[in-house]
Amino acid sequence: MSNRPQSDYESPVKAGFFIYFMAFFAAVSAFTVLANLAMGLPFYLNYKWIAITGTALGLALWARHANNVSRIHRLGVYLTAFAIFPVAWMSSAGLVSPAITYAVLVIVMINYLLTGLERTLINMLYIALVLVLISVFHFYPGRFTTLTPTEQYLDWVVNVPLVLGFLAVMLARFERAYESERRENALKAEELRQLSVTDPLTGLGNRLGLHRELARAVALYQRRGDVFSLIFLDVDHFKAYNDHYGHAQGDDCLRQVADCIRAGLRRMAVDQAYRFGGEEFVILLPDTDMQGAARVGERIRAEFHSAAISHAASTGVGFITVSMGVADVAALRATGEAVIAAADTALYQAKADGRDRVVCAPPAEQPQRGKEWKTTPGRAAAGGA
Repeated sequence: MSNRPQSDYESPVKAGFFIYFMAFFAAVSAFTVLANLAMGLPFYLNYKWIAITGTALGLALWARHANNVSRIHRLGVYLTAFAIFPVAWMSSAGLVSPAITYAVLVIVMINYLLTGLERTLINMLYIALVLVLISVFHFYPGRFTTLTPTEQYLDWVVNVPLVLGFLAVMLARFERAYESERRENALKAEELRQLSVTDPLTGLGNRLGLHRELARAVALYQRRGDVFSLIFLDVDHFKAYNDHYGHAQGDDCLRQVADCIRAGLRRMAVDQAYRFGGEEFVILLPDTDMQGAARVGERIRAEFHSAAISHAASTGVGFITVSMGVADVAALRATGEAVIAAADTALYQAKADGRDRVVCAPPAEQPQRGKEWKTTPGRAAAGGA
């Protein structure tokens, strides 16, 4: 990223565009000097072309090394449109020469490097200037260079392919550059999007990501009947863990909790886990009913038993355990926040029943105490959704 102030920042593509155009004008002017010398014309006729060469080359070098490039670009456009082009025109054979083709390059510069009202005004002034120069040729043709038919032919044959070829190369070059910049910006936007929905501590999704995916899951359920279930998970006695080990180790514990949750999810491309807040986590399970979600919960619970993360301050088994509440959108016939609320209620029931267990929310037509999901150790390890 550039260290320039934001107001002066120009994209690398525009910066390269300006430098190439200035270098082109400098090269054409230098070529004109050499052609004049080869034809034995008086040297004083080259002064203006030498000045144009130096000005264009100086602007290109200045823009390459300076910070306030937007101002240099603006200066370059003004000088090219209202000084370099008029001088070149008045030194040409007028409308019998290809000098008018260079006006196309200048108009491209104006519209590429300027913006807003300034671009509109400069376009109008420049077009008016070109019309004035054309009128000067019409009313005062003697002020322009006289060429023989052969010289006119050579002038057009050399300059027209030069101008059109340069324009074609620049358009192709910067189309590729813009496409590359577009892809890079798209990648950065995707990275920012991922950061916006990722919990920095655990690497799981965050609450914003949960609500986005939950809204998508609800929409699919309403439109196509695609069911989903949700597990609300809470780390047992985590406040006591923080008080005993300190917050730094508490953060490390949460990272291990996230690892255990990941290990319990077999469909990593489908099932998604989110940190809801503090030591609370939510797992969204698309295409999964209550029974399948309960099996996933038991598998995750088994992962914590296998990891046996030490918890000396626990009043239970001496290592980190989790309690979970499960809710099924189809069984509840509810959507969005209602599913989270039902899973949260089931989680509190799991806490009240002694922790380290999975409790399923009752169906909507049976407003009763949540039912604990019972499994054998073998089933907990093998079951899944």
